[in-house]
Amino acid sequence: MHKKYENKILLVDDDPKNLQVAMSILRDYNVIYAQNGDKALELLEKNQFDLILLDVVMPIMDGYQVCSKIKSNENTKKIPVIFLTVKDDEKDIVKGFELGAVDYITKPFYSEVLLKRVEVHLKLASVMQELEHMNKNLNQKVKEQVQELRHKDEIIVQHSKIDAMAAIIDVISLQWKEPVDKIRLYLQSLDFKFSDNEDFKSDNIFNKTLVEVKKLDEIMGDFHKFFNNHKNKEDVNLKVSLDNALFLHRDEINNLNIKINIKGDNLISLNIVFDEIKHIFTKLISKSIDSFKSANLVTNKIIDISFENIDESVYITYEDNSNNYDEHQIKKFFASPNLFKYDNFDLGFYLVKVFIEKNFGLLNIEKTQDGIKYSIRFDK
Repeated sequence: MHKKYENKILLVDDDPKNLQVAMSILRDYNVIYAQNGDKALELLEKNQFDLILLDVVMPIMDGYQVCSKIKSNENTKKIPVIFLTVKDDEKDIVKGFELGAVDYITKPFYSEVLLKRVEVHLKLASVMQELEHMNKNLNQKVKEQVQELRHKDEIIVQHSKIDAMAAIIDVISLQWKEPVDKIRLYLQSLDFKFSDNEDFKSDNIFNKTLVEVKKLDEIMGDFHKFFNNHKNKEDVNLKVSLDNALFLHRDEINNLNIKINIKGDNLISLNIVFDEIKHIFTKLISKSIDSFKSANLVTNKIIDISFENIDESVYITYEDNSNNYDEHQIKKFFASPNLFKYDNFDLGFYLVKVFIEKNFGLLNIEKTQDGIKYSIRFDK
């Protein structure tokens, strides 16, 4: 039979007459009754009740004992309990409240009093549940906001460190570049001077030295280029910077038949040094190309890149399906304070992380089923 109210009430009383009267008054509610404490506890294990009407005076286990067990159980302790009693002694009433009851009703029952008490405490219980739910959501939101603030503080600290490091590296690169340029010039002069000497021309050591000095000169140039603090930021269109990076690798991309999928908003701009964001895309693409070259079994080579602008933050997602990565090694590589000890250390790839954090960004790397995924977030 359909009831007017959906609330489920447990009525506990050893007197059949009292049960009949109470159930008649509460006929618009879903009422289940028990005639002793053991049965009441058994019903509580199998059902979800919104309210308990509990007689105090019962054989074997009285209402106080039953209430104590209810309140000591994590699953039932929040259910409001109203004592039904013929006693109106102050000590008995106080004892009931001390055990966790929310109210008491004296017998014999008055219909309007019982209905109003039940209505009030059901509403109170509903409001308390709603407040508890709101409080949990609020606590979670506060926790997320605190974590967000801590993360931003960490980025600010890291940004300060990177700025300091950049200034030092920029000065060092300029200081080193001058003698390296001179050494390179001297070697080229020697090469020109002894160009007719067959023994000199066949000396591989000289030629190798010249090549290495050229590399060193290029590295110093890159250091100065990327860590020059005097470069101004500008509003850079991400799609344009990505196209520049793809153009540099167009031949290798075509030769390997790599399919490039670009998704999202192509009009998103980021306030950043153009060379820095271009370098990020260039190195990620280069890393994918190297992985595809090693992954011979991958026939359908794909790189997915997407841009999103959400809540004052720019999100860049970069994925490939080369399935040839060691996620832990890459994360360790980025996190390690002793990067140069690795034989395969790639300064350019490490600069991806440096440039992201320099611009108040966050880089997350995760292994996917088919390859690897780089998630980059920049807060405006």
